[in-house]
Amino acid sequence: MKKPVSLDELVGEIEMDLEDTFTYIDVTTGEVITLTGEEMRAAEDERPLENFPEWQRENIEQAICILEDEQGKYADFTLKNDYNEYEIIEEFINTLEDEKIKEALNDAIIGKGAFRKFKDKIIEFDIDKQWYTYKENKIKELVIEWCIEHDIEFQN
Repeated sequence: MKKPVSLDELVGEIEMDLEDTFTYIDVTTGEVITLTGEEMRAAEDERPLENFPEWQRENIEQAICILEDEQGKYADFTLKNDYNEYEIIEEFINTLEDEKIKEALNDAIIGKGAFRKFKDKIIEFDIDKQWYTYKENKIKELVIEWCIEHDIEFQN
């Protein structure tokens, strides 16, 4: 029997936004597995495990299992690569009713330092909690859609 994956864990994977990582779901246990690019390359190149620190060997062994998986036990959680926070910021701004705030936020997200300027402005306008709730709900929606599309069972 398949165990569902934790929705919160998948949302957390997207929110962490770690560079050069790969996330897989063990569809039989619901486990979320995150591996570094280095670990995946080591598995692909079949490098000796002795060349790596003890703490990393288990992950490389996991990467080997994933690469050799022919039973469909592991699902590649590709949604993480498709997530675009900038688009969600634009959607959020369009939900606001106060034109002055909308204009200030739209100005903030242009050019260098857009994310920092946006975060400064939402704090200034005291809508940061509203933003983080909106963002989490949007990510949750995306994850649920992805799970349904890939026939992955999930739980809250």
